[in-house]
Amino acid sequence: MRKLLPLLLLAFSVPALAHPGHGADSFQAGFLHPLTGLDHLLMLAGAGVLSALSGRKLLLPFATLGMMLVGAIAGSLLGGFSGMEMLIIASLAVCGVMMFKTENRLLLAVPVLAMFHGWAHGVEMSGHSFWLFTSGFMLASATVLCASFAAGLLLRRHDGLRKTFGGGLIVSALLALMS
Repeated sequence: MRKLLPLLLLAFSVPALAHPGHGADSFQAGFLHPLTGLDHLLMLAGAGVLSALSGRKLLLPFATLGMMLVGAIAGSLLGGFSGMEMLIIASLAVCGVMMFKTENRLLLAVPVLAMFHGWAHGVEMSGHSFWLFTSGFMLASATVLCASFAAGLLLRRHDGLRKTFGGGLIVSALLALMS
């Protein structure tokens, strides 16, 4: 399993540049994106697992959700900027690195980098459907964070699986950089 999981993640890895085209006009589109956008799914899973591993309870998931909302609002008001996709990719790498050492100050970088996931969607959302999409996006994100927090509680006892998951996040970030 330790060798198969990174290969499986590698096979399904897609670049973070996949933001356009998800549809941003409904609650359903917002709800489905964190579940179908692999960069979001992996970042949220990483944040939830890290929260459980670090012992900080729900502080990290709440901060992650809050920063994603701040990012969505900022993206809607300010538009895009150069390097946004690189920061999204960095969120995967930071989550992956943190799986190897969770008692680190880099833990604070997770919600900050999560802000750019929200920002990317704030840029593409139209004004009239912003809150519909965002409410779906936030609800699905909270669900993934809760599920991955529960998984993280189990990973506390399995150091090898935790490191394998972290390695998969790092590999995903590297593949997105190469795309």
